Amino acid sequence: MNLVFLGASGSGKDTQAELLVKQFGYTRLSTGDLLRMLTHGESEMQKIIKLAMNDGFLNDSFVYGLLEIYFKYSKLNNAILSGVVRSVNQVELLDIALKKNGMTVDKAVYFELSDAEAIKRLSGRRYCPNCKENYHKEFKPEKIEGKCDFCNSLLATREDDNPESIKKRLTDFHKENDLIIEKYKNRGILEVIDASPSIEEIYKILLLKLGL
Repeated sequence: MNLVFLGASGSGKDTQAELLVKQFGYTRLSTGDLLRMLTHGESEMQKIIKLAMNDGFLNDSFVYGLLEIYFKYSKLNNAILSGVVRSVNQVELLDIALKKNGMTVDKAVYFELSDAEAIKRLSGRRYCPNCKENYHKEFKPEKIEGKCDFCNSLLATREDDNPESIKKRLTDFHKENDLIIEKYKNRGILEVIDASPSIEEIYKILLLKLGL
């Protein structure tokens, strides 16, 4: 079963995806993951693609063409596509890439979260620049204020994890997401899950929705 996970930043969709990966052997994939795999190296072409990616120069035709190639040669099955569909036009592009490889989207799952809760979750995030461990002021606090539990490095906050920047991101998200979920709803494959309860509660509901 191939799944598309939808949800604003902070909705916990990737956390839920990882639980399915661990329990059922799903493969989680995003277009960002694919591009990072492609640019992980120091060859001239990898450096060029990395520059193009950072400059926002890689268009949908390139990215979804790459996704089509990945589907063909990876023999991917039982995939969770999270962060793959971010605009309504990309729904069709994903369909094409899948169809050419005899695949389809079986379920689209939207993790619904209020903007107020999303702002609360995102504005409390911190991370370790050294070992990349993630923290949250309320949900996953570090043991010593401001320091990583594992390597003792000083924690940092993303520049755009402030309430004003988050509000703008959420506004942009809703403009496209409302159209995306309408498309999947019309196909009869959309499942909507309240993303405000605990991780464990959401996972139980997710398994029921997917029949797992």
